[in-house]
Amino acid sequence: MEQHEQQMIHFGTNLRAERERQRLTRIALANKIGTKQDYIAQIERGSKSPSMKTLRRIVEALNVSADSLIFGTDESERDSVKGTLNELIGLLERKSVEDINALADIVKFISARVKVS
Repeated sequence: MEQHEQQMIHFGTNLRAERERQRLTRIALANKIGTKQDYIAQIERGSKSPSMKTLRRIVEALNVSADSLIFGTDESERDSVKGTLNELIGLLERKSVEDINALADIVKFISARVKVS
């Protein structure tokens, strides 16, 4: 199996998991994005590749990031990230506007120079 096919199967598996996590049927998702249930099924099986327009509609309908569908993240990972972000927000709430802006500049500087794998 070629790499593109494997990636599409992985994407479809992630899409189905997220759709089911949100307790949406294929019909409900299809209606939200203006397509047919069969097309959603084909994407989930990895036999069809969504266009960029369809991908955008999917991520907007599910309120998820495209990378979570493409690369996958599990629920515990999402919860961990949310917990860390909430902790940071709590720390920032006790800081001045100047401190928050300085910290944001530091984060931007570091993120521009650190390669994330």
